[in-house]
Amino acid sequence: MMKTVKNVAKNMGGVCIIIIGCMMIFTPGPGLFTILAGLYITNFPGKPMLVSKLRKTNFYNRYIVKMESKIKAKLKRKKI
Repeated sequence: MMKTVKNVAKNMGGVCIIIIGCMMIFTPGPGLFTILAGLYITNFPGKPMLVSKLRKTNFYNRYIVKMESKIKAKLKRKKI
């Protein structure tokens, strides 16, 4: 019972993040990044196939890898 409640809450949170990301596309903010984060959080059939296809796109390589490198650089500066 608790596992079902956790899954429903996680999926509802992911859907909310996706909706917020869709709104951020038209307003200032990282809309596409937020939509991707929502997709990673939710569970749905075909998710592994979709994630693998997204990782192969040029968008993922340009945008997500750049964001990851910025975050890692900031974390390295804070540790020193």
